[in-house]
Amino acid sequence: MATLTFEVSDSLLTRARETAQALERPLEEVLVGALAVGLPDVHGAPESVRNELLEMTFLDEESLWRIAKDEMASTDQRELQALLDVQRRPLFPREEVRLQALRESYGKAMLRKARALALLSLRGGQPLLEALDVSE
Repeated sequence: MATLTFEVSDSLLTRARETAQALERPLEEVLVGALAVGLPDVHGAPESVRNELLEMTFLDEESLWRIAKDEMASTDQRELQALLDVQRRPLFPREEVRLQALRESYGKAMLRKARALALLSLRGGQPLLEALDVSE
């Protein structure tokens, strides 16, 4: 265990103290928990997306919302579905490669979306369910 000393803004300290009081937990525990969430362990994530997941911690809310609402290109969605549909038969090698690439792309997009939504929920702001209304 290491000990750190650093300065935080008065408003951040107030929020941390209020959270600690509401949860009936020590201030230090609340701050360590916030750091753990803000700086996630991404070692299980694909290497090609690790840095992006870490950098998202420092994005503004508008950028996070853009990521959270991002969709896979409709042509890629259709191609993925078509490949999944024909999987009843053995896929040709090029189909197998393409299916793997589309699955990987989809998985990375879902990791980015999940991280963006997690950060947005932690920051408060606009209620997530209201903001994700699909009727927009």
